[in-house]
Amino acid sequence: CIHGRLHALAPQARCVLHLHPAYSTALAALADPEIKPVDQNTARFFNRVAYDLGYEGMANTDAEGERLVKILGNKSVMMMGNHGVLVAAETVAAAYDAMYYLERACQTLVLAYSTGKPLNVMSDAVAEKTAQEWEAYAESAFTHFDEMKKVLDQVDPSYAD
Repeated sequence: CIHGRLHALAPQARCVLHLHPAYSTALAALADPEIKPVDQNTARFFNRVAYDLGYEGMANTDAEGERLVKILGNKSVMMMGNHGVLVAAETVAAAYDAMYYLERACQTLVLAYSTGKPLNVMSDAVAEKTAQEWEAYAESAFTHFDEMKKVLDQVDPSYAD
């Protein structure tokens, strides 16, 4: 219901990863799940994330998938309130890279929140500049993905069967 509607209706959704990793799901469980730009990983997602705060239970209808497509719009990352996260990308490498850095960004933010101290949030100008600088490295997603496959080849090559 989620993946099928995304593939059918969102042009950027050639590869869709929908996961429930610990830190990004913890952030999605907050009343304000915004990824605030507090370091360069969090700034990567500045103004580039869709936020779904309308969780109403399991995503088991086409209507729910269509609702999520509308919320995603032309973005490639969605924080799914009370649920998890979603990345839609043109390639597996780009989707993997975005999901990897999304979870790292959420880890940093959750750890920063856990101190109980005020966050040092970047200005919009610095956050946008940093996000654009990340975009200049988009091709590195392929190198990142290739390196992760090499690790898998050593640990358990059966994934490729």
